Amino acid sequence: MKLHESLQKVKGHLDSLDDPAFDQLEFDWEGIKFHATADTGQDGAGIIRLDAKLGRLYFTVENAAERTMAIERVYSTNRGIDGAYKISKTGDVTYHSVTATNQKLQGNDLVGALTLILLESESHLRALRSHLKAT
Repeated sequence: MKLHESLQKVKGHLDSLDDPAFDQLEFDWEGIKFHATADTGQDGAGIIRLDAKLGRLYFTVENAAERTMAIERVYSTNRGIDGAYKISKTGDVTYHSVTATNQKLQGNDLVGALTLILLESESHLRALRSHLKAT
């Protein structure tokens, strides 16, 4: 529900602008900073890229159980979704999603598409985030 309210506020602000034709957006949701871009692919179709850094794995000596749960969630979730979670060598966990669209989306259309992408991803984003250290 908070996601919907946040995105409705963004949409309201966009409606008040004269030319809301942007193709990049940075926003914060539930303490996660997202970066979204809309592009045109080689075939002329649209592509939406959504990236976020969720947090960092606990060191084994800090909290072995949370570390294990986070690693397990990364690999099990990656098998069932379009997006992908990655763990860097430093233990940072990132989310990357690429979504194909019929055409390049801008402005309110981009915000609408991002809303759908995040609604689909919300449960596993929250579940994984709960097992990570904030960065």
